[in-house]
Amino acid sequence: MKIKPNDLCPCFSKRQYQACCRPWHEGKAAPSPEQLMRSRFAAYALGNVGYIIRTTHPQRPHVEVDQKSWRQNLKNFCRQTDFIGLQLLQAEDALGDVGWVPFRAILMQAGRDVSFTEKSRFEKVNGRWFYHSGQFA
Repeated sequence: MKIKPNDLCPCFSKRQYQACCRPWHEGKAAPSPEQLMRSRFAAYALGNVGYIIRTTHPQRPHVEVDQKSWRQNLKNFCRQTDFIGLQLLQAEDALGDVGWVPFRAILMQAGRDVSFTEKSRFEKVNGRWFYHSGQFA
């Protein structure tokens, strides 16, 4: 998916991409777990697998040792998935260096609904938030 700076952000914030997730995708540190979660959803929608990998906690279950395989698996997922919507279920403040974001991702693959609800855990390391893990609801 290609996006222009003035297009609506694929994180479903109703804001323009340039004023929403673009700064995080370009390297600026996301200021909160919620913004990192939104920017990761947008990265999946855009096929920005580099961002997804860079924002995954380096010591957590979603880190694959074989970077080439991980990158290809992410690319395949992004290509095969339509990112229809994102709903934040409740706002939760971070407690120190840990934050939680419950959300519903509305997704379709080959005409099949593959939506899910998750409560994602984020951890701050050296001033940057990273996706750590998630619990499916």
